[in-house]
Amino acid sequence: MKEVIEKLDAIEATNVAKIDEVKAQVAETVEAAKAEFAEKVAALEAKVSEMGATPVIKTYKSISQEVNRSVKEQLRDFYKGGAKVEKELKMFEDAGQYDAYMKEASALTGSGAGVGGRTAYDPVFVSLRLINPMRGVSRQVATEGATYQFRAKTGNAGAAWGYAIQNNGASTTEDTNIWQLTLQDLNVQFPIRTAALDDIDGLEGNVVSDMLAEFSQQEGLSMIQNNDQGATSLPYGGSNGLRGLNQYGGANATYTGGTISTAAFGSSGTGSSSGLHDIATYDQITPNAVGTTNEATYKDVVNFIYSLPQQYWTPTAKFIINPQMLSAIRGLTDDQGRPIYVDGLAREDGIIGKLLGFDVVANAYLDNPLLLSAPAATTSVYPMYFGDFQRGHTIVDRLNMIMRRYDQTLPGFITFFGEKRLATSVVDPFAIIRYRSTAYTVAP
Repeated sequence: MKEVIEKLDAIEATNVAKIDEVKAQVAETVEAAKAEFAEKVAALEAKVSEMGATPVIKTYKSISQEVNRSVKEQLRDFYKGGAKVEKELKMFEDAGQYDAYMKEASALTGSGAGVGGRTAYDPVFVSLRLINPMRGVSRQVATEGATYQFRAKTGNAGAAWGYAIQNNGASTTEDTNIWQLTLQDLNVQFPIRTAALDDIDGLEGNVVSDMLAEFSQQEGLSMIQNNDQGATSLPYGGSNGLRGLNQYGGANATYTGGTISTAAFGSSGTGSSSGLHDIATYDQITPNAVGTTNEATYKDVVNFIYSLPQQYWTPTAKFIINPQMLSAIRGLTDDQGRPIYVDGLAREDGIIGKLLGFDVVANAYLDNPLLLSAPAATTSVYPMYFGDFQRGHTIVDRLNMIMRRYDQTLPGFITFFGEKRLATSVVDPFAIIRYRSTAYTVAP
């Protein structure tokens, strides 16, 4: 054991000696390299000092002029060289020139105070839009197709009285109506400067949410006001838009106060004009004159609501009313000047409430019953609808809405693209009735 220990000690001593020898050699090598490098640097400095460098003569009066001159020269050389590819331009010589340039520029935008910088922006700036109220009352379905077909059973089986089995004891009129609509396209593309997105807090999120609200606003207008048999230049889409409620026929050809017309299914088929039903339309007892007091009466409201077939007095039946019409109804008084509808306001939503026990949905996209002027050829104004819209009206949506954000379509801008496809139709024309308050035969 003693011999083993002695051998290990000898090996350790030998290793230590070799390590010390290597360290000494490394130190000598490093010192020699330092000396050689110092000699080369000194020789280079001597050569530089012997060169007669021509001093740079600056002819510009400001940093901005120098930057412009530099960029122009680079562009000149770029085009002279016949280059066909992109080139990165050098704007500033160094950080010092960039700093001087920014200070010079800020002095021009600091209202004479010589102080500039980025402006701070308040993130809240989007005003509210009226989202489509029809989304809250109509039945909504989704599809993956480009078209959507509606089918309705019409007619009667012919039931008759008697103990004997009645084989169509009365005339059988069973039939099926179909009509088919193409889903219409609503889209938008718009660019926003990347600098604006960087500077204005929350801009991108607000822009996108407001774009979605604008989509809803446009579809809401088209669902009421559009005529899908008209020209594409019409304000609510024309043949590129939706089938609006006001487009449906059914009103009396001659305005007859206090009466209501009869509903009926439209033509059956797959053509673009199929499915244009007749909606039963009530004529206000006294039509409004242009810009005068609304002539609606309590009797009109009662007549109107009781004109809906009783089978459609369902829990989901609702009024859809223009706010001006609702205001006129709320303002009705009895012969003593007392408000008639004081008990019609529910405390939880007092601005809307109920009318004759039915829910009210205010919809400013409906016609204003008090027009300041009547457009030419205006014969009807429809400020109010009533009925079971879950059965009577359907909105067909494409399963997905497209939202895209393009970073490279336009230099310096982010391009947003939104697109949705949808269609609307009256499904059961007997489930909805319409109120006509004004009839013009000629423009005043």
